[in-house]
Amino acid sequence: MHTLAFFHRTLATLLAEPIRIEFGLGDTLIGLLIGAAFSISYVIAALPLGHLADHGDRFRLLGILVACWSVLTSLAAAASTFAMLLLLRIVSAGAMSGITPAAGSLLAERYPGRKLAKPMGVYASGIYFGVGGSMLIGGALAAWVDPFASFALGPLPALSGWKIIYLFAGLPGLVVAAVLLSQADHIRSARRPQPYQPLKPVFAFLFARPTNYLRVMLAMTMLVFVATAVGSWLPAMLLRKHGWAIDEIGLWTGAITIAAGLLGTLGSGFVVDQISRLTRTAKPQVVLLMATAVLSAPVAVALPLVSSPFICLALFFARALLGGIIVSVGYAILLNLAPTPQRARLMAVAGITLNLIGGALAPVAVALVTDFVFADPFKLPLSMALVTACGSLAALIILLPGARTLLSPDSPPS
Repeated sequence: MHTLAFFHRTLATLLAEPIRIEFGLGDTLIGLLIGAAFSISYVIAALPLGHLADHGDRFRLLGILVACWSVLTSLAAAASTFAMLLLLRIVSAGAMSGITPAAGSLLAERYPGRKLAKPMGVYASGIYFGVGGSMLIGGALAAWVDPFASFALGPLPALSGWKIIYLFAGLPGLVVAAVLLSQADHIRSARRPQPYQPLKPVFAFLFARPTNYLRVMLAMTMLVFVATAVGSWLPAMLLRKHGWAIDEIGLWTGAITIAAGLLGTLGSGFVVDQISRLTRTAKPQVVLLMATAVLSAPVAVALPLVSSPFICLALFFARALLGGIIVSVGYAILLNLAPTPQRARLMAVAGITLNLIGGALAPVAVALVTDFVFADPFKLPLSMALVTACGSLAALIILLPGARTLLSPDSPPS
């Protein structure tokens, strides 16, 4: 499910160039499609869906959401204008916004406290399976169906190659949706029905603990901003700077994303255990989050500037590995800090922030620098380096000054 969401979300990143050429777009509008299109409906839908996850059947909710965005992905094949494609992305983002609140709530109830790191690592690995799978499968389809060409499909109107890829990409989601709808939320159904609670306690908690939940949420947002700035423009950068083909880009970036992301997400629980054993700290997840934030900054900045594409990919491996640790550990910290009655809605607030700033703003920020500061599409590597440097600095400024508070034994466990 998490894999599927990022599979569908990432297709636009791989297919950005044929989409740009077909509709005659600049980088700024492509950045809007890749990132900011998700922010509009994400902000509107995340809290209501988090509210439903706090009070209703979470498996049923997840099944309906997966079915909705899968159908919308396939409908992208019918988009005759950029506005139609953008609208489909906006609506599908609304459906995706309910995934982490509901799934995170389920996991946190089954694996409380420090036990949550490994399950969240498995859950977060879906990001890298999805992103990497989108690159690999999309790249393979691009080798079979040229995304830049147009194809006649019998009596149907001719479709561009990238639209054919979108058409088939949405179909597996209907199978996943059927499986989710067949499950029962036994933990929720075994409890006495809870009355619907207002949003006031959610915001009261947020602003009562600005040095804990808010600090981690905002730092994690800026780290996601850096990761998105790199990942969303890496295919276009490899194409423009190094002259690689889309299928070649998909193969390399997809394989690296899956391998490094899985190593980071699935290995994060093991690293947390080792930090706890060696340092005896009560907050090993916080220690790991801070360490990876420091290490990821120079890697992200150097990645687009190196002259060799293979050194670039090596740095991308390191960036994806560190990103996997950051996502799995960061979500685990947030879930442990959140009280159970408001957990899904608090995760929805975190999701809004991560997607609005980290996911939506980053691609647009890179595009704006390329279009209006350098005014040259081939200056994309410099734009990426500048934006990631600013994002990395912001993350460190938010996170490191609060180290003493976050590591205090008096704060909730992580």
